Amino acid sequence: LREMARKQKKRRTHVEDDAQEKTGGEKVPKSFVVRRGKVPALVRELIKDVRKMMSPFTALKLKERKSNNLKDFVALSGTLGVSHMLCFSTTEMGTYLRLGKLPRGPTMHFRVDQYCLCKDVAASQRRPHSPGTEFLSPPLVVLNNMQSEDRHVKLTDIMVQNLFPAIDVDTAKLAQCRRVVLFRRDPETGDFDVRHYVVHIKVAGLTRGVRKIVRKKALPNLSKYQDISEYVTGGGGMSDSEPEDAEDSKVDIQAGQRAIEGIRGPRRSKEEEAAAVKLVEIGPRLRLQLLKIEEGFCEGEVLYHHHVSKSPEEIAKLREEMNRRKADKDARKRLQRENVEKKKHAEERKHGRGAGKEEEEEEMRDIEEQRAAFTRGAGNAKDVRQGRAMPTLPEPKLMGMS
Repeated sequence: LREMARKQKKRRTHVEDDAQEKTGGEKVPKSFVVRRGKVPALVRELIKDVRKMMSPFTALKLKERKSNNLKDFVALSGTLGVSHMLCFSTTEMGTYLRLGKLPRGPTMHFRVDQYCLCKDVAASQRRPHSPGTEFLSPPLVVLNNMQSEDRHVKLTDIMVQNLFPAIDVDTAKLAQCRRVVLFRRDPETGDFDVRHYVVHIKVAGLTRGVRKIVRKKALPNLSKYQDISEYVTGGGGMSDSEPEDAEDSKVDIQAGQRAIEGIRGPRRSKEEEAAAVKLVEIGPRLRLQLLKIEEGFCEGEVLYHHHVSKSPEEIAKLREEMNRRKADKDARKRLQRENVEKKKHAEERKHGRGAGKEEEEEEMRDIEEQRAAFTRGAGNAKDVRQGRAMPTLPEPKLMGMS
């Protein structure tokens, strides 16, 4: 009974709150991934895959309603500390993605030219990756071909960098660097490719057969080999399409660090070891074309447009018209607030005069009842009025007889 009643030790399977709240001394960016309007079933699957890629600082089980609009999410973002929003929508022309900084912008509009789901990527691989604990830590961001003098490329670079938590090289742990998100810009077309990988760190210098013997508890099937050397030198069933570890992918793991994969996740190295880093794609894949950039959140001045270009005079004229509309809108809001305040004060004064008049009439009735009770010799005037007591008449005086 004592053995059965012994408490089981709970293993820690979550990231500490302090590590989640701050990374690199800055506030961790959080995101909403939502859809607007009716979207196909494949786009809904894509939204789930993007939420998984943005984890752990995103709402994985967020459910949208038809009555919700973008203002509802903006109002809720301040309470939850959400800094970015990714909004998918579908029209007859195709699928679109809006990436905005909450609550005041800017907003980038992309057209999703091509996409591939996580299940499609896994189906195309010979040995797909089995999901584990890599989604408990944020991914590393790798930017390629993002160096350009164009304004829209610089804005995209800054937006993508701020979309994920910053990494402090001095305090970062190798065990938490488990995923990589790649943003690559095609220099010819200007489109952006998004890829999602998981990081595998293995001991370098070992063949596949030796690694299988070291990692697995049970021995492999050696019935088709004459000697164990055939299994070791033959690569343990490795095909010709799987090369050995490249020299540029090898790194040195210091003693005491937990990075190299073991039987139950990353293990701690007892001494300095050489390890090989390998990236395995887990999806999703996205091919994005930048259409335009707005100054505010889904509104404001258009900073960049892929199909429309305007002269400086036209830009100045549009900016003047936008400022005039903004001034008119602010004036209407101010007038509306003033009218609401006037109406509120008028209602308060109206109810205040009515209440004072009723109190004055009640006081006058009490004075009259007290005066009547005093003259008639009654007890409590209110009791007499409410029927709880009968008025007492004065006793007649007896005249003395002579």
